[in-house]
Amino acid sequence: MDATISAGGRAVSGRAKLIEAHREAAAFYRRALLSKPGWPVEYLRARRLDHVLAWNSSWPVGYAPDAWSGLIDHLRRKGFDDKVMLDAGLAKVTHNGYVIDQFKDRLMFVAHDRAADGVGFVGRGRGQLVRYLNTPTTPIYEKSKTLVGLGEQRKLLTRGGIPVLVEGPTDALAVDRISRLTRCGWAGIAVAGTRLSVEQSNLLKHNATSDIVIVATDGDAAGRSAAIRWLGPLSATFREVLCAELPAGHDPSSLFASEYGADRLSRALSFARPLVDVAIDTELSRWSRVLDHISGRVSALRAVLPLVTKMPKDRVAAEVIRLSRLLQLDEQTVSRELLTAVSAVSRHRAQAVTASPNAVDHPPPSPDL
Repeated sequence: MDATISAGGRAVSGRAKLIEAHREAAAFYRRALLSKPGWPVEYLRARRLDHVLAWNSSWPVGYAPDAWSGLIDHLRRKGFDDKVMLDAGLAKVTHNGYVIDQFKDRLMFVAHDRAADGVGFVGRGRGQLVRYLNTPTTPIYEKSKTLVGLGEQRKLLTRGGIPVLVEGPTDALAVDRISRLTRCGWAGIAVAGTRLSVEQSNLLKHNATSDIVIVATDGDAAGRSAAIRWLGPLSATFREVLCAELPAGHDPSSLFASEYGADRLSRALSFARPLVDVAIDTELSRWSRVLDHISGRVSALRAVLPLVTKMPKDRVAAEVIRLSRLLQLDEQTVSRELLTAVSAVSRHRAQAVTASPNAVDHPPPSPDL
């Protein structure tokens, strides 16, 4: 947005005004959360995440009141006009033409861009509401180019803290809490969903000095699938991509809130293993019914080799030996197929210049079992 917008007697750029509106909105949501008890406070306490309720918390978690115009009335008093609020994604227009708040009765988390500016929000609802609601795309906000927790964890990341990439904002809070308890230097960062873009991976690496990243998705099939999809963009930017394997039915937040949850979450993060190993083992398990004959074993090998190409070079030789043993194939065959896979990946990357920037590599499909 190149035009200037004048508000409060001071002319600022369009981007600066939209960011200023978000900063004021974050402060408004923060005061609403801390001013009186309610379900958001009870929820945070039940999840053992009440450290963010301290006035001096580095996490500006807030609450969007259960009102139609709580925020916009406040912003109007601060000198923001409706156009700015609509352009910022903080308000919306009803079919009757009324301007109302974009977020209502939600626990609010700030989404940050590459400059660590707050440019959007992720709101967590309750009951029958959609669990998470994101700011709509605006001149300064695109979901695929932001992360939750980036601003709050920026200092830790620049000091060498290990980023822990999770799905939901409360999962990032759980990682932050266990990191403070154990002083392990884990920095919880939320994607706010199960899709990780190349831009988000680059954004994370831009703000992190560690060359290691831990993925801690939900402990179910969908969570594991998400983690495996994240391997492509993360392995392109981080030297080592690890996976914290959580118990079935748990995400980092629910695990931390469970009995002995602090120890269980700490162990999962401490003993994270290479995500590529998890991806390979998962893919091989899907071929188990056809491994009794040579063609099935070779097909399984070809399915996992694109994943092997994402390994650090010093681990490839050991993986060739492991796959040879698991699939009962000689090492020469595995090595030959690996060279073919490497060539295919190189061709794919060369062709990707004109492809979508969000495209990621996937292994060949598993057999229809």
